[in-house]
Amino acid sequence: MQVKATSWSKDAVLSAMVDIVKNMTADWDTGFDGAIGAKTRLIGDLSFESIDVVHLVVAIEQRFGRRDLPFEDLLMKDGRYVDELTVGSTVDFLYRHL
Repeated sequence: MQVKATSWSKDAVLSAMVDIVKNMTADWDTGFDGAIGAKTRLIGDLSFESIDVVHLVVAIEQRFGRRDLPFEDLLMKDGRYVDELTVGSTVDFLYRHL
C-alpha cells in the first residue's frame, strides 16, 4: 500500500517500517524473540547481511513510492558503511526525507 508522502506522520513511518521488517524476517531463524520496534537492531538483533539491506532499500522504495531517497545518508558515515542500523534510525531518516 502506498500513501502520498505528505500524509506520513512519524508514527505511520514507524508502523510501515515495522511491517516491512516483519515481512522480511518472517521465515528467518534470527533467534530474536522480542517485538520489533524502534530500538531493534537490524544487524545485531535480526542478523541482516548486506544483501538484506539492499532488499530493505527496495522494500522501502516500493512502500513509500519513492526511488529518489538519499540512502547513502543512512548507510554511510564519513565515507564508510555504518556497522549497525536500527529501525528507529531508519524511521528518522525516512521522516526527514519524505
